[in-house]
Amino acid sequence: MPGSAHVERLGTEKIGSLLWELSSQTTLALLAYAIYSVTDTYFLSIGINSLAAAGASIISPILIALGGVATTVGTGGASIVSRALGEQKPERAARAVANTLLIFWITAFVITFFGTLFIRPIVYLFGATDAVAPYAITYGRIIFLGAIFSTGFSTIVRADGNVRFSTAMWIIPVIANTFLCWLFIMVLRIGVAGAALATVIGGQALSAAMSMYFFFFRKNRSYQIRLEYFKPDWAIMGEIIAVGFPSFVKSLSASLVVIVTNNLLKTIGGDSALSVYAIVGRLISSLNTPQTGIVQGMQPILGYNFGQQKFERVRKTILYSLGASVTYGLLVFGFSILTPAALIGLLSKEPEIIAEGQTALKLLALAFPVSGISVMVAAYFQAVGRAREALIITLGGIILVKLPVLLLVSSLFSLTGIWISEAVSELILCVVALLMLKGYQEKTVRRIVTDP
Repeated sequence: MPGSAHVERLGTEKIGSLLWELSSQTTLALLAYAIYSVTDTYFLSIGINSLAAAGASIISPILIALGGVATTVGTGGASIVSRALGEQKPERAARAVANTLLIFWITAFVITFFGTLFIRPIVYLFGATDAVAPYAITYGRIIFLGAIFSTGFSTIVRADGNVRFSTAMWIIPVIANTFLCWLFIMVLRIGVAGAALATVIGGQALSAAMSMYFFFFRKNRSYQIRLEYFKPDWAIMGEIIAVGFPSFVKSLSASLVVIVTNNLLKTIGGDSALSVYAIVGRLISSLNTPQTGIVQGMQPILGYNFGQQKFERVRKTILYSLGASVTYGLLVFGFSILTPAALIGLLSKEPEIIAEGQTALKLLALAFPVSGISVMVAAYFQAVGRAREALIITLGGIILVKLPVLLLVSSLFSLTGIWISEAVSELILCVVALLMLKGYQEKTVRRIVTDP
């Protein structure tokens, strides 16, 4: 079978070295994107002003939602692909990829239509002030028009064991994206539209083109996609959506949290608070990158070994992943506490932003040691096909924990409460997620004992 050696090693190599390889590769790719994100904010803040950076930040719920659609079908499709390959069913894997693409393309067209039509009321709903709104409208309209290119499905590529190509799908577009952002903003002076065009043309479209090459023209794959596979397979489509739905809920809920946060910041702190959040939020997101890399690196290992019923390898994978996430979180927490001004100074030269941003960064950094745990446990449940448990963590975490904590703590401690609410929420979610993980693994062990 073409490419079978890539995927079979997921079930044979040592978990530690395999997880390190996949996680480091995905982290490298994500770090490249994080560097782009930081430089993008830098170009907006330095090349235009902090309000432009705030305008792009206002649109972040849209980017999160678009990413949520891509992650929903990508995670669901990748879970099916991993398990199908583990079960030696390449045709099922190919049908899963075809139906994943079909779902995404239809959804992206719908998002583009309604997003461009209602862009003005959307940005005000998302918390824009009159000073920030023009930047947000220009940026958001271009992002909506490019929605069809907003993913390259690197998760599915990685599920086939092609980690290097998956990494290249991140790094090459990010390099192009960063160059175009510099060219459009700093040289051609196109303004905030330049940042959006760089994202759509240099990043998203190029990544999408690379994925099309992989799925339809690259020879070294474990499955071959045929035209007839694009006929809707309702059972596969339903499983894709069911398994990936927690990711969508997580992204949609994360968008809701950002929208609520922006509106609270607008009411409590105005333009300066929105600008601080735009810059510090981008730093936090970038520093979280390796934890996301660990999550993405572990998923194909989990899915493949679960498909082959190698439950001890599944258990080791999640334990090693959780340990790596906590260790990294402690390191970044210390770094953020010790050098907040230097970090913020990378993205802004405005004294007011640097002064206010230090407090925000220190308080947000309290969440780092535990911030990856609930996400990792939810990803574990997705990888083994347990959509219900993943949904409980993601949806319940936002609706029952994050939003109530944000509203309560901000009402008690004003702006300081907004910054510290993330740490309080993540600690609660950490405890809940670990209890759920322990309960499910105990059930799995009992099932092995009673039904060998």
